[in-house]
Amino acid sequence: MFGKTKGNRISASADTSKDACLLGVNSLVANNVYDAEGILVGKLEEIVIDTRTGCVRHAVLAVGGILGLGRKRVAIPWSALKPDAQYRRCVVDVAQMQLTAVRVSDDDPWLQRNGATHANTNHPRQAPMRGMRLT
Repeated sequence: MFGKTKGNRISASADTSKDACLLGVNSLVANNVYDAEGILVGKLEEIVIDTRTGCVRHAVLAVGGILGLGRKRVAIPWSALKPDAQYRRCVVDVAQMQLTAVRVSDDDPWLQRNGATHANTNHPRQAPMRGMRLT
């Protein structure tokens, strides 16, 4: 992807081959999660990133319930999920999920969205970006 050129310049090119295994987060969030046999397990609600390392650590799934009633949210390690680029969904290792899932309450502050993404809201501890006017 990156290559040296004459001098100290670095050239970059996008990997556009059919073998590229890239998948955007928006392709996964709010989509269904299945087990290895193709049975619906729940819906992926959030992908949690460790800000210190930039690595994905957990995923929050909504499982159970009917039409959102009676559902519960659980956080599972990202290692329990396998993104499926062909179908734009995740497949979960149910055994690992059952062993490592942690219940997340509905009033947990990092899941509160108020109908907008965190990037579009002004968090009290978040400094505005330079050149950006807040209304």
